[in-house]
Amino acid sequence: ARLRQVLGRAFRETGQAVDRCGIWGITHATTTKTLGDPPYTYNDHLSRHRNKMPLLRRGAPEVSEDAAYIAPCSTLIGTVRLGPGSSVWYGSVLRADRCNNGMGRGRAAEDTWRSLSRDERSSQKDLSWDGTANGGGIYIGAGTNVQDGCVITSVEDHTVIGDGVTVGHGAHISSATVEDGCLIGMGAILNPGSKVEAQSLVAAGAVIGRGATVKSGELWAGNPAKKMRDLTAEEKERLHYQASAYVQQATQQNHVMELGGNVQLGEADSASDDTAIEEAEKEETKQETTESPIKDRHQ
Repeated sequence: ARLRQVLGRAFRETGQAVDRCGIWGITHATTTKTLGDPPYTYNDHLSRHRNKMPLLRRGAPEVSEDAAYIAPCSTLIGTVRLGPGSSVWYGSVLRADRCNNGMGRGRAAEDTWRSLSRDERSSQKDLSWDGTANGGGIYIGAGTNVQDGCVITSVEDHTVIGDGVTVGHGAHISSATVEDGCLIGMGAILNPGSKVEAQSLVAAGAVIGRGATVKSGELWAGNPAKKMRDLTAEEKERLHYQASAYVQQATQQNHVMELGGNVQLGEADSASDDTAIEEAEKEETKQETTESPIKDRHQ
């Protein structure tokens, strides 16, 4: 694993250097300059951002081949696992760099490591010098969307997010568990050890305390957050719709970075896609108007 890491980095950086040299040469050949003119500006037309960051001692991100979308400016670091149909949107950071789950392990070895408690992980020998190996990984299921600007970490323990979960813009989740079909509102904070059970809603801006549990089907709001009421059957159905709408919306952007990825769709496809986007935006607006008064009263 160490040899692959070193060789891979060497080849990658060499390729980038050759590419920059070629761009510089093209610019030089197509720019007319005479002695005494100011130097031309070097323009690098490619983004060098690496949104999947493997760490030799902390693991490498693994994204399902059927993932809906990974934004080019999002960042996945260390032991991050993303299931089919899930998406990570612009500016989000998923960082699992405090775990002793080095690259090169097989699936069985990782499953054994994942099942260990924090104390058991702490007793393992860490090959690094900083002794920060008792954290966990980030595990995200199928059909889940992590919206723009979210921060998800696993410093103290695993962060586990189930299937069909919507994590709203700017939410922070740290070493917490979110079960299937939940909605985490915009700007909400889930502290370490907290748990949100299936089909629950954490309102925008809510702060779930350390070790707190949101029971299935409940709405929590405020800072510190507390239970406001049980969700209705209609509201639970809207949670599922929100997640599925984002899967469809994400697939529209999945290939835009490829050659020809922005070619105009046919009229029928374009119309159906626009309708899906409009419906998703209406649903988000409805969610905001539902959550905002609750949040304002209890902050």
